[in-house]
Amino acid sequence: MTVEPIDGWRFFVKGGKMECVVDLEHGKCDCGVYAVEKIPCSHAIAAGTSAGLHISTLVCPVYSKDFLFAGYSENIYPSVGQQVEERTCFPPNVKRGLGRHKKSRWQSWLELSRMRGCKPRKQHMVYGCSKCKETDHTKPQ
Repeated sequence: MTVEPIDGWRFFVKGGKMECVVDLEHGKCDCGVYAVEKIPCSHAIAAGTSAGLHISTLVCPVYSKDFLFAGYSENIYPSVGQQVEERTCFPPNVKRGLGRHKKSRWQSWLELSRMRGCKPRKQHMVYGCSKCKETDHTKPQ
């Protein structure tokens, strides 16, 4: 991606799926991803790298470990005057769908290789002759 500076915090980024104007000061990009998710899109990363900023400074501080720890730092207690009803809770009734049900599903080659504990690789078919059962040819002799 090519980055052209407009002013100190705004950049014009060419490349990718679209051309965007990125505002690093306000955390906005024309693609809309940076403003919604508060995580820099590819245009914002290109603009920040060309400005000499570290990528972690572009991410909203809500995603930092400090905010996560602060959310779980205090205990949460129920209200003093709140009455809790004692009932037994049962799982919801589940209706089976229509049609024939599968007994099991087909596993992918990656799942099978992980179960075996070996490195995944493709299995190639070995073709052989239908008459003499040798593997060096497939045409009848």
